[in-house]
Amino acid sequence: MAEAQLSLNLDIKHDASLSDFAGPGWMSIIDAVRQLHVGLIGQLYLFGSPATGKSHLLSAICESFIEMDKSAICLSLNELIHTDVHVLSSLENFDLIAIDDLEVLEQSSQWQEALFHLINRSREGQRQLLFAANKPADDLPFQLRDLLTRLAQAPSFKVPTGHDLADRQALLQSILRRRGWQFDDRIIDHLLTDGPHRIGAMMEVLNYIQPMFSNLGRSNISKAVISDALRTIDEQTLAAELADIAQETQVDNDTPDQDQHTMPLDF
Repeated sequence: MAEAQLSLNLDIKHDASLSDFAGPGWMSIIDAVRQLHVGLIGQLYLFGSPATGKSHLLSAICESFIEMDKSAICLSLNELIHTDVHVLSSLENFDLIAIDDLEVLEQSSQWQEALFHLINRSREGQRQLLFAANKPADDLPFQLRDLLTRLAQAPSFKVPTGHDLADRQALLQSILRRRGWQFDDRIIDHLLTDGPHRIGAMMEVLNYIQPMFSNLGRSNISKAVISDALRTIDEQTLAAELADIAQETQVDNDTPDQDQHTMPLDF
């Protein structure tokens, strides 16, 4: 089983830092992360719409634990749901287990039960747990009621939507500083004011335009290149907005008209 786990992408992405979340909208969440660091709380539950920075924050928190010489692992259930459910076995040996995309377990009672047992084993071993989903624990349409009870016991925070300019600016400056990227101020201003508000979409646009400047020194950047970058930001922002509309429409269509039945699993 260890070899099977190693073949999966269970490692955290080492391109995230808690400094990315220095904006005012993230202060209460970062305070809770500090409590997680010192063991004042054992669990933390984050929720919010897609592309609002939840996965990036989970990676940053895991990275912060590793910097403290602790072990951490970040699981995307969206990536694991089609693999062997036994991949969740023995993960309770990590000091911190971060579990992303909880909502995808809606259709799988087998994965819900496996997660329930992982939470129990982790708590028995006094390990810490970090969860992220697109909605509060009480709103997850899981059949396993006892799993919902476990999830609801964690302090819960809704992540900022990204509409606060200060939050986007703090994250963008942190990422640029860490990656050593430099852009003309007109590009930065345009991305912040006219680009996507959601963090995930903003980062995608940033990654999209960066290759346009990778082989250019600051003195070699022409007005034409800057104009191309501004136009690209507008095009990618429109694409992100259309994708949001399509996703919201899909969610509305997939919402069941009647309540889901739940099944108990008492331990």
